This record gives sequence, structure tokens and C-alpha cells, in this order.
Amino acid sequence: MPLSDIQQAAVRQAKRLFQEAGLTLGDTDVLENDAQYIASTIVDHLPSRPSPNVEGYLYHPTPARKFTPDEKQRRENQVNRQSYIDALVDHPLGSIVEYPETGEGPNISVGHRFSVNPDDFLHPKLSIQYSLGDIHGTRQHVECRLLRNTGSGTGVSCKNEKISCKGLKICEKFSPDSHTAFHSPTADEEVFNKTLAFFCALSNKGCSFDVAIDGEDFSNIANDEENDAGWDTDSEDSENLRQPPRDCRYHGETGNFCKGKIRMYNDQYSRPFIRCQHRKSTDTAHLIIRNLDEFEISYLRALLDDDKAVIHDYETQALKLDYGPRMRCSYTASPSTQKQLCPHWHRFSDGKLRRGRLERQSGKCPATYDIYTPDDLVSCPQVLIICKDRHSHPRPFPVKTPPPLLKVFQCLLKGLDWKLADATPRKVMIDSGFVQGLRQHLGWVKPFDPSLADLHPSLGNMDHARRYINELRLDVFPKGTGFEGAQLLVEQHRLLADDEQYIRCAETHALYDGKTFYLVICMSRAMSTYLMQSEFISIDTSFKRLHHKWQEFEIETWDVNHMRSVVSTRAFTTSQSAQAHFILFTRIFNIATSDTGLPVRFRHIHGSGISVCTADAHKGQALGLGMYCQSLCVDLHAFCQYEPARRLRNLSPYDHLRRFFRLCIVHFKRHIHDLRLYISNDVRIAMLSLASSEPHPNIEKAFQLIDGGGPKARAWLKDKRTGSPFALPALYRPYSFIPVHVWKASPPSSNGNEQSHRAVYRDGVNLTILGGVMRGWQYDRRAFSSLNLHASQGIYTRDQASTHFYRFERSVGRVVAVQRRIAHQTHDLDTTQSGPGRCSAPAPAPEVSFVTDLDSLRNTHPYEEGLDDTITTDIGGPEHCFEASPRECSYQGAFQYPQSTYSTLAGALTMVPSNGQEAHTHRPAEKSYVGLNSVSGQATAYNHIARTLVAAPLPSFILYDPDVHSSSFSTLHDALLDS
Repeated sequence: MPLSDIQQAAVRQAKRLFQEAGLTLGDTDVLENDAQYIASTIVDHLPSRPSPNVEGYLYHPTPARKFTPDEKQRRENQVNRQSYIDALVDHPLGSIVEYPETGEGPNISVGHRFSVNPDDFLHPKLSIQYSLGDIHGTRQHVECRLLRNTGSGTGVSCKNEKISCKGLKICEKFSPDSHTAFHSPTADEEVFNKTLAFFCALSNKGCSFDVAIDGEDFSNIANDEENDAGWDTDSEDSENLRQPPRDCRYHGETGNFCKGKIRMYNDQYSRPFIRCQHRKSTDTAHLIIRNLDEFEISYLRALLDDDKAVIHDYETQALKLDYGPRMRCSYTASPSTQKQLCPHWHRFSDGKLRRGRLERQSGKCPATYDIYTPDDLVSCPQVLIICKDRHSHPRPFPVKTPPPLLKVFQCLLKGLDWKLADATPRKVMIDSGFVQGLRQHLGWVKPFDPSLADLHPSLGNMDHARRYINELRLDVFPKGTGFEGAQLLVEQHRLLADDEQYIRCAETHALYDGKTFYLVICMSRAMSTYLMQSEFISIDTSFKRLHHKWQEFEIETWDVNHMRSVVSTRAFTTSQSAQAHFILFTRIFNIATSDTGLPVRFRHIHGSGISVCTADAHKGQALGLGMYCQSLCVDLHAFCQYEPARRLRNLSPYDHLRRFFRLCIVHFKRHIHDLRLYISNDVRIAMLSLASSEPHPNIEKAFQLIDGGGPKARAWLKDKRTGSPFALPALYRPYSFIPVHVWKASPPSSNGNEQSHRAVYRDGVNLTILGGVMRGWQYDRRAFSSLNLHASQGIYTRDQASTHFYRFERSVGRVVAVQRRIAHQTHDLDTTQSGPGRCSAPAPAPEVSFVTDLDSLRNTHPYEEGLDDTITTDIGGPEHCFEASPRECSYQGAFQYPQSTYSTLAGALTMVPSNGQEAHTHRPAEKSYVGLNSVSGQATAYNHIARTLVAAPLPSFILYDPDVHSSSFSTLHDALLDS
């Protein structure tokens, strides 16, 4: 359509303005095209507008227009035959008014006429922040003349509701003159408030002892008290802390809690601490708190002893400075809230310290609301709300979310789809799709992301937002997000195409011990194919993926063609017993056989199939897998290829494991590493030598060395030989029936499972069962899509294709990095531990009760040489020095003294007398004494432990336990027990 002369002149002027602003336009000589380009450019540069619901919240109503005398004479302010209003304000469609204007005085009425959408009706009264409902009355078919029929212009029939304001809940210590503004407290005020809050917490909580949790072996009699050595108990007995009133939502102890008095004592260093009167050296479940450095001790002691004079002095001085429990309160709450107690503690006229009760404000709020809603919103899409009289209280906080904004929030949550199963206020705000939708609704153009509070202040309360999320989640997942929700998901997946099915079963099984075993198996048909074609598999269980009682079980295979680990089965279980794993393996392989039409095959049974299974040392997993293999041989009459005299059906579960089961070498070494404080270096090397694919040079001597290496080493060996009969054959190949070439070709560790766990953890941990299933589905779909892409298009997941060379190059690089780090740590330790008067001449090794050739054991593990850093430790002065590892004790006369700082000096050493010494015990010389030097030496910045010769009986060394010995300076008396 050609432009008129005026329009053409406007386009030319616009082009000139664009050029002056630096926005170039192509000269097409066609003004119509230029006009379209100008229009699109302007639209692109206009700021995005919020959605209609958000615009309604941003709406600021104009003041109500009072009716003139002439209008009143014409009865334009008449609502019905008996009612009139004094002012009226019209609100446009979608407007949200949280605090509607009320009259300036008594009997003054202000009408609010809202335009509404009859197809998506949300009543404007639900957006009002005032609590309504004290006086409630409803009449039907009442005529309202201020609401007109759009066709005839006459008054319409309405439903009339009369509601009054419920006012506010206020603290019984409330004063309208008390200040509510935030301020920066002084240091004295902060210390006072912390001390008071700490005492109130003690008063509210009391002793932590609970009979249902800690047992019944305790006394409530004060004179039956037994004090720990060194504690000053001269303080007078204080009265029992009275149990204050609690909130109706409080879920505390079982009721059988300790009623002992909480007292303050001083240790031998005059450091104060607090403990329950029933705490004993043999009963440590009762309360004790030592670190009181941040409190005002005099005020705290007075509170505990109920010293009214001292308490009065402190609190009166605080009152003069406008803080403390004697101040009037300013706390208010909505009448609809369930809170019954003020969050602040107050000192009342009877001298008691407690939380104030929330009470309805004395006298009713005179404000009332007269609401008219048409019976036919289509013919009259308006609602009238008449506000009469002023409110007698300040505006409440905006704690309610208006329905239009709640609808926006719910719409964004529904866009999460299956992610709603585990949605929380924090998680939704890191979801890019949710945040992008929130930006669009808000018209957000700022460089940082908006928060839920930008939608409405009430959503800044995460608990409030969480309640809305939970309500919507129950609507979307009617069976919940637990096991019943997974069962419903199984039924839904059965309706999908075969290649899209993933959640295969959600079942319960009764175990022998009477417990119920819950099982959920997830595997697609592609995963079933991988499992049935695998030769080497590894299994592992994760305990972080789901919350509560659930664990995630994975069967992983190594794909040589793609050079990556592939999860072929993902299951969620609630039991780690052997029977539960037998059921688990039975159901997994039944599903895989049903999907592929292939029978399950094990090489030692059928001649081909699964050759090796790698796992950690979990007995339930191993025995359950062995029981499954035993079930496969029930009807077989063939003889075993490794023991021709035995039939396959006569093999026990452990016999089957001996033919295909391996232990993860990483878990094996890690468990040995955990024993480093209890065994010598030679014993550790002997333990490591048992994991080998080649015959051991002298395995019996290794057993002897381990058996004589102390209680921990002896228990470790017993577990490997008898406690877990599958362990030694799964570590030492000559004890198993796995061919050496198959052993070496199989993965030596379950690192593939650990990598898979780590990768899927990035999608979320501590999930519900439904959330874990859905996220696992998405992860496995992505993984198999990547495999298909590599197979069809040759596109790998990384620029560097994975090969054997690349993998071992990275492995060697990691080893070098570890060795370099250990070497640097050794150098730093040598530097800090060296000083004047120290020597490094090694002392002669003490004799031990057995002799063996350790060189052969060391040669079997040459990679262990040089990996242990050493430090210089002085025993008995310069004439007795030797080199010892910081991570284990050795048979060269060493025992380890842990490093300690001043604040944890209590955990340094514990020495107690002992009449008998075992051959493996590592101890200092016969005349020795362990002293403490808390002053830094010239060559070190650490507090070190100096050993000095004195006449003393032979002590036995108790190993350092950080859970027991870690403490603050107030527990310094525990540093050394009397020898």
C-alpha cells in the first residue's frame, strides 16, 4: 500500500534521525521498505515488557475520587437500596491491589471496582494482604447498582460477602513505640545478645541426653554425681532450668530427656566450661560445652546460677542502652499464622525469662470489607470491593503471594517437567530454563539474574516458596516422588515404544529376616544388549545419589571399540544383603534375556560369556552373585572344566566366585592405607604383595609377617582367609581358576563405576527415587546417543580420541604428579623438623619375634619404593635418632607422635601404663618421658613435641584418634593422661 505524502515525509525525517544517531539505513529508494525496516529496528531496541500478571503487580492505583454533592444527589454513589459509598476508584484489568485504600475516618467507605477476566477469573480479594474473616456473612442475589450489565446498563445480581479485618498478632510485651528499624549493634550489645541467646538455647534445649537414643544408664540424683578429675565443683547448685512453653509445631525429644542441672565449672587452668550435673567420666552422652570465649562469662554464670542481683545489674544497664530482654517488643505476625510464641526472649514482671506469647491485638480492627461478585461475570466482568473505616494497626508484611503472581510461579515450575520431582527454591534458581522464563515474565534487562523476590517479596521466604513447590509436585505426581511414584512410572513406560522403555520394574520382596526389600531396575534395550554381550563387567554401589534408605547399584562394562565405560544396568535398592543381591541379579538378567532373546552366559559355566566380574570387597554383592551363578547350574549335569571331578551343580557360591570374580585393586590398596597407623611398612608391603597375577615368591612367609604384625594386621589376614573366602582368590590369581591372559585383560579396578558415579553426581545428589530415576534416564540416553554418534559419524566426545597409549600416558602422568607432590612434602617436613642439636643417625632396629626375607616382598612391589616421605623424630635425645615415615610406624624403633597446634594440643599424645607388652608394640626407650613444648623453635613455625629422658615405667602407646582427642585448649588436661 503506497504511503501518503505526510507518511513519506515522516519516513524521510526518521531516516535522517537514524543517521544522526549512528544507525545506518540502506538507501533502497523505496520508502515503504524503509518504513518497515525502521519499525522493526525500533521494536528490536525497545525494552521487553513484563507479562500481564507482572504488570498488574507493578500497577500503582490512583487515589480514590470522592463523589461530588451533585453526584450524591443523583445517587451515583448508591450501591443498593441501603448502602452508599463516599469515593470510588476503578482498577484496570489484571491489576493487583494488596493494600486497598480505606476511608479517612469512621463510617467513610471507599469503593474499588476491578475489571476481571471471566475466562480466567482470579478474585481480587485474594491479593489483599490484610487477614480477613473475623465477621463473615454471605447473601445471594443482591443487586449492586455500581456494577452494570454491559448490554442493558442496568444493575446486576451479585453475591455479597461481608468480611472484617482480623488485625494482627502481637507479642504480649508489644509496644507501638518500640523501634523496629535495623541498626548496627555495638560490640558490647552483640556480646550481650549472644550470651543471652546461648543461655536461652540451653534453657530451651537442656541436656542433650535422651533415654530413647542414649540408653537408660544414668542417674537423676544430684548427690550421686561423680566428677571428672581436675574439675572445680565448688560452685553452688543452680536450680533446674525450667522448660519454657514451646511452639505448637515443635518436634523435640521423646520426653525421656535428662532433667539434670546445667552448671558452669572451671578446669585446672581456670577456663570455664558448662556441663550437665549427670555427666561422668564413664557416661559422656550428657551435655558438655567447653568453648565459651565469645560470651560474657559473668552474665552467663549469673543466669545459670539464677543470681538475681547480677542479672538485674546487667539487664538494667542494657535497657538504658536500648537493648536486652527488658526492652519492649515490636514483633507482629499475621493472625492466620500458626506461630504461638514470639521469636524473642523477654524478662517479665515475675522475673522469669521466656518467649512472649502471641496474642490478638486488644480491640477489634474496625475496618470491614463489603464484596460484590456478579452472578454472571460474562455480562458484567467487574467486581466491587468496598472498604469501610480505617485499620487500627500498621500494614502487615506482604507474606501472601497474590494469585496472579502465584500462577506465574506455577507456570515456570511446570516448565521444569520431570525436574519438578526434586525441585527446591535453590535448585530452581540455578536452572537456566526457569531463570530464562522468569526473566521474560519480569521483562528483566539487567546483567544479573533476578531472584524469586523480584517476582514477589513473599517468595523470598524459601520455606514459603517450598510449600508452593510441594503442592504443585503433588498435583503433577499424584503418587508422590517415592517408591509409589516409581511404580506409576513403570506403568507409564510400558505404554512407550520398546526402544524408549527405561524403568522396567519397581517391586518389593520379603527377605529371610522379615524386612521388605524395595527394588527399582532401570535399563533400556540397548543397555540390555551391552550387558549380554559383555565379557568383562564391574559392579559397584553408590550411597550419595538418593536420600534416606536408597542406594544406587550399577553394572558397568568397558567398550573397547569406543574406549569408554558404559553403564549397562542402573538399579535402586534398599538392602545390601546377599539375598537382596541374589534377587537383584536374577531380575536384571531376566529382563536382559527378555529384551534380547539371549540367555545369560558365564565363561566358566557355558564356555563363553562373562569372563570376569570386578567389584569391591562387599560380601553381600559377592555372595549374591555367587548364589545367582549357583542357581544357573541347578539343572546342569556337566562337569567343571577346572575341576573335572566336580559337577557344576555341586559348586558352592564361593566356588563359582573363584572362577570369575576379582577384587578392585584400588579399594584393596585404600583399605591397607587406612591401616597405616597400626602396621609397619614391611607388613604393608607384605599385604600389597598378595595382589598379583603371578606366583608369589614366598607367600607363606608373607602370611607369617602379616600375622605377626599386630592385632589389626592379624584381623585383616583372618578376614581375607576365612571371613571372606572369595577375597584371596580374587586378589591372588594363582589361587583362582581365571586364566592368566583373561585376568590380565580384565579391568583391575572398578574405576569405571566410580567415574560413572562421579559423572551422574553432576546431575544431582541426595535425590528422591523418582528424581533419581528420571535423571538417570536422561543421563543414559545422552550416553548412548554419544555412542551411536561415534559409531555412525565418527565424532568422539573429545578432541583427543581415547586409545590405550593415551590412557596409559595420562596414568603415568598422574603417578609422576603424585610422586612429585610427596617429594615436595617430604622436603618441607625435613626443613621444618630440622633444627639445632638434632641428628639424623639411625638407631639400631629392635629385635622382633620372627625373621623373614623382606627383600623378595619389596621386589614384588618395586613401585612402592621411594613413595613414602620421611621425617626425623628424636627419641631420648640426640643419641637416639632415626628416620621414620609420618604415615606409619615401622619396626625400626619408631612410633608416631602426631603434630599438634596450640588449640588441639589435647590430642597430641595419650600415654597410659601397661604391665604387658606385645611383640608388635612400638614404644620409646625404657626410661622415657613425653613433654610438651608449645613454643615455636628457631627452625619451625609449628608447636612440636619434645621428648626428654626421665625415670618412668614402660608405657604403652595409644594411637591418636582425632574423633576422641580433638579438642580446644579448655581440654588440655586430656593431652597426657598420668602414666
